[in-house]
Amino acid sequence: MQSKNNQKFQVSFQAQDNYRVMDQNGNEKLAKLSGQLMYNDKRPVVGDYVNGSPQQDFVLIEQIEPRKSKLTRQTQGTDQREHVIAANLDYVFITMSLNDDFSLTRLDRYTTLVWDSGASPVIVLTKADLVSDDERTDLVEQVEDNSIGVPIIITEQDQVAETLQQFEPYLNNHQNIAFVGSSGVGKSTLVNLLMQRVVAKTKGIRADDSKGRHTTTSSALHLLDNGSRVIDTPGIRTVGVANVDEAATQQSFADIMELAANCRFKDCQHNQEPGCAVKAAIEAGELSSSRLNSFRKLQFESQYAGLTAKQIEKTKMDRMFSSVGGAKQFKKQLKHK
Repeated sequence: MQSKNNQKFQVSFQAQDNYRVMDQNGNEKLAKLSGQLMYNDKRPVVGDYVNGSPQQDFVLIEQIEPRKSKLTRQTQGTDQREHVIAANLDYVFITMSLNDDFSLTRLDRYTTLVWDSGASPVIVLTKADLVSDDERTDLVEQVEDNSIGVPIIITEQDQVAETLQQFEPYLNNHQNIAFVGSSGVGKSTLVNLLMQRVVAKTKGIRADDSKGRHTTTSSALHLLDNGSRVIDTPGIRTVGVANVDEAATQQSFADIMELAANCRFKDCQHNQEPGCAVKAAIEAGELSSSRLNSFRKLQFESQYAGLTAKQIEKTKMDRMFSSVGGAKQFKKQLKHK
């Protein structure tokens, strides 16, 4: 039961059961979960809209409102638990540096997670000034070919005005945005730039092994002057995509799905089947084999997560014979011939 003085807030910080919430005027307050939420193991995340009653020194969170989007990843280990990174996002800026962090495979994973969340992805390529002009051109072309239709922002460390101008279209109408990516790629630097003041600690990539330093340890939401809200998230090394919707994977690999529509067989696995348009595109140099391998890995991880070897094999067989009602039905048809 909600209190009479119940008000709407947005969660601006969460670390275990420690919370801060922001009211509609941008004022932050400490917050605690109600006993009912704790009992039902319902915990809001940064970006969640909640209803709560102001107390003397904190806000008592009593209800979590339905989410319009939810950015998640799978935790490492055998349990493959879902970890919600942030909620109610309009845009997610997938941040990747053009020097040592560059990875199209990781980019595929992030893009798939964002499509699955219900938000729209935007790719941000940072530290363009740390590579040669030729290398920059080549890497940007790779991203354009790899992520068809996804907007790309390219930033340099000393191009402040140009960087802000590129972000303007995504910061209108009180949007909720978030930055995701590996540690040390410049997420917190960009948050500070948009805020026009230091709100997040920043460090570079370590010189000895080119790995990012973990500076942001918990997600935090910040209010921009124009009313939009930006979330800085911790760096992620392993991007788990188990249990994402198949439509999200297909959206990330629209080029392969377009080719696959021309395969001879509806359930072509793009291996050795005759009339495979995907394999033909690879042989013609129109599609890279690494792109297909990335698609297969994400497809396998999202479809077969948590299954035993026997269950995986059955799922594959059912998919191959889906047009005739599955492998079991196909065998029955053979017996009656």
